[in-house]
Amino acid sequence: MSENNAWKAYLDNTHRSEELQAAVIKGAKAGESPCRLLLLCAEAISLMTDNHTFYDQVERSLKAVYGEALREAEPLAIDLEQTRDRLTRIREAEAKAQSLDLKEEMQHAIRAHEQRIAFLEEALKDAQADK
Repeated sequence: MSENNAWKAYLDNTHRSEELQAAVIKGAKAGESPCRLLLLCAEAISLMTDNHTFYDQVERSLKAVYGEALREAEPLAIDLEQTRDRLTRIREAEAKAQSLDLKEEMQHAIRAHEQRIAFLEEALKDAQADK
């Protein structure tokens, strides 16, 4: 990466992390869930340290421990939202795909996402009923 590109990336990351810090403060004042605030903080730290793996690890752990294992509603809802978003993008890409092989792969991914959504919806319903 050239020096100019590195400087631009640093400035972009700094600007985005400042936006995230403001979002954390605003969210805390507005009563945003601690789970979502933690993810914002992790994203800001990842940008400031240029360690994007950190965010991925925090997000994955939140979903696995607090969502899948402990069945807490907020991590399940976040996972459900992200899975639905991915499914939408995969369906859009599948509609534009030219290759039959690529369409088959995308259809497999669509089925897997639909199954994941059904699981998450049921788990979320159970988590909300347990409150």
